[in-house]
Amino acid sequence: MSQAQLLIGGERVAGDGAVLEVENPYTEQTIDGVPSASAEQLDAAVAAASEARGTWASTPAVERAEMLHEVAARLRNSTDALAKTMTIEGGKPLVENRDEIGWTAAAFDYYAEVGRDSAGRLIPPIEPTQLALVMKEPMGVVACIVPWNYPLLLLAWKLAPALAAGNTTVCKPSEVTPLATLQALECFDHMPAGVVNVVAGDGAIGAALVADERVDCVAFTGSVATGQKIASVCAQRLARINLELGGKDPFIVCADVASDPAALDVAARGGCGRRT
Repeated sequence: MSQAQLLIGGERVAGDGAVLEVENPYTEQTIDGVPSASAEQLDAAVAAASEARGTWASTPAVERAEMLHEVAARLRNSTDALAKTMTIEGGKPLVENRDEIGWTAAAFDYYAEVGRDSAGRLIPPIEPTQLALVMKEPMGVVACIVPWNYPLLLLAWKLAPALAAGNTTVCKPSEVTPLATLQALECFDHMPAGVVNVVAGDGAIGAALVADERVDCVAFTGSVATGQKIASVCAQRLARINLELGGKDPFIVCADVASDPAALDVAARGGCGRRT
């Protein structure tokens, strides 16, 4: 059984749900089995984020910035270990995964400073005795749902700005590549309990998270079909959404693959989503 644990309310806990089998895409062998969050654990994660939202929102921006810079520093210190895990579970070359750790850390550094500086703006008043301000306030609890291909970078693009703005979070990595995200939880040990919660699970866990009335915003990267479902659910309860859907990339299959049916099958599955 995997040693990977979830992060709920500042505590590391083993998942009580179904086991997610993580496959090495190169060998196509199972390398680990990660227990996902149960319904009760997901409820506890959202409850922890809801409970922490007031305290985190009132934390001075300069203090939030310092904590995000610390996340960036810890990520950089963990580059070798995280990159190896990302290579084993995701299949990209080690050098690219090392780069991803650097980009991820840079995202936390960047949003740390944006959050320190961006609190609102002064707008022209209509009367000489008026002072007109636009104040930025946190939305509340943000769900961050991440795909398999850039597990840490795409998480950072959601998590870092959410935290910098004073929101609390519940994050769900892809069921295909959860290991590096769960391994990176030590980078958040200094954060107040409940501000960052991480649960593992498949689409059912993601759907339950999206439908939870306590979640004020859903940030998602993935397929158009899933994004449409998320948009529909969030529209019904007027939750905010941030969707990054679809994409285009060149996909080249070399001629020698045609003579090997097994290799052709692997290539075909890779072209349509790797594991589908």
